[in-house]
Amino acid sequence: MIDDRTRALIRDYNPWWEDKTVDVPEYRRHIFTEIQKYLKTKQIIAIVGLRRVGKTVLMKQIIKDIVKKEEGNVFYFLFDELITQNPEVLEDVIDHYLKTISKGGRKYIFLDEIQKVPYWQDVLKRFYDTRNDIKFIVSGSSSLQIKKSKESLAGRIFDFYMPILMFREFLEMNGLKIEKVEMDFNKLEEIYEKNIHKKPTLENLFLQYILKGAFPEIARENDVDIIKSYIKSSVLEKIIFEDIPAVFNVRRKDVLYSILEYCSKETSNLLDITKLSNMLDINYQTAKSYIFYLQNSFTLDILYNYSKSIAKQLRKNKKVHIAHPSIPITMMRYSKDILNVNEVMGRYVESVVFQHSKVICERISFWRTPQKEEVDILLEQDVMLPIEVKYKSHVDKDDLKGMLKFLNKFNLERGIVVTRDLFEKEEIDGREILFIPAWLFLVTI
Repeated sequence: MIDDRTRALIRDYNPWWEDKTVDVPEYRRHIFTEIQKYLKTKQIIAIVGLRRVGKTVLMKQIIKDIVKKEEGNVFYFLFDELITQNPEVLEDVIDHYLKTISKGGRKYIFLDEIQKVPYWQDVLKRFYDTRNDIKFIVSGSSSLQIKKSKESLAGRIFDFYMPILMFREFLEMNGLKIEKVEMDFNKLEEIYEKNIHKKPTLENLFLQYILKGAFPEIARENDVDIIKSYIKSSVLEKIIFEDIPAVFNVRRKDVLYSILEYCSKETSNLLDITKLSNMLDINYQTAKSYIFYLQNSFTLDILYNYSKSIAKQLRKNKKVHIAHPSIPITMMRYSKDILNVNEVMGRYVESVVFQHSKVICERISFWRTPQKEEVDILLEQDVMLPIEVKYKSHVDKDDLKGMLKFLNKFNLERGIVVTRDLFEKEEIDGREILFIPAWLFLVTI
């Protein structure tokens, strides 16, 4: 049986039962259309991603559509309160909805922040296997919990990664729509010429994107203090002091915060875990575990040095990429003047290019030789695509040593160099190099 507090939450979370309007932002993330296609299937839909990227808004936009079209019964529940975070409550609220509230026809059950409920997958599996009239849509901020669930829900779940706000989405939220274009020089040139009169605006919006562009709620906010307060209190502190400890056994939250701060400062650089553990006076395994926790909360990514051997790859140097530059800007208390520091800006742009690239390619690495020749990002597709970030207006041949060596070593025809404002195609040593401004590269994704 559920208590009165939980009953009250159920009513608060489902205002459409009383014919009230579902109040959600009009703007829809690009993933909305993709998920819509799977609503008619029986499989559970799992939406995962960093805090505040819009998972709850997305769920409520889907709910609004279903309610408006009267295509079925809808139930939503958020597992944010401590009293709701156990499997018995999960089972009880679903049973309560099915037995006392739902009507005939298909039932859409939305369960938000499901990762906070232990063994949630076992509860959903029972309903999934015994009922054909239920469609579950769940969200979570921990990739590990969803991965674990896929083992026991094999064949029963589709998972969707909801990334940070993409640059094209950020442009759309700020009133500028640019169509997605393929990574083809002629098509890029067409888009470039078509938007040449908007170039100053696009370059300014790109800088704004670096400053605040990960999160939809602050995409139009211009006050730097408000932006930083939002990221600190609504994202970082929630992840460090609530989300990760709710899933993992974290004894030193202060150390967890310090590791995130260190990785933020070092984004797109090599990560030396031994150096990090010595600096914080913790053992190597603790540092490694805490980095793993941060990965699973989507705050950072670890990129491996390319090798055909997985064992060798694991032993080689690794890079760290923060989810978005707005995180280090907040954690390091930088002013927006940091965007004028070329070395720092170059690393921020590299991390943004990486975060966009992982939306279109599952296998990504970097390449670095013992002689320190390097390619920043490798998209391991049918034909490997090397990407080098040189965020400046002039790129000379010395800047391309790593790129050219990689192209020759693996006999590849083409590489991409992401620049500040250089746009041209060159043949160098028999290899095609596309120089593409950062803002233009990002509209291909």
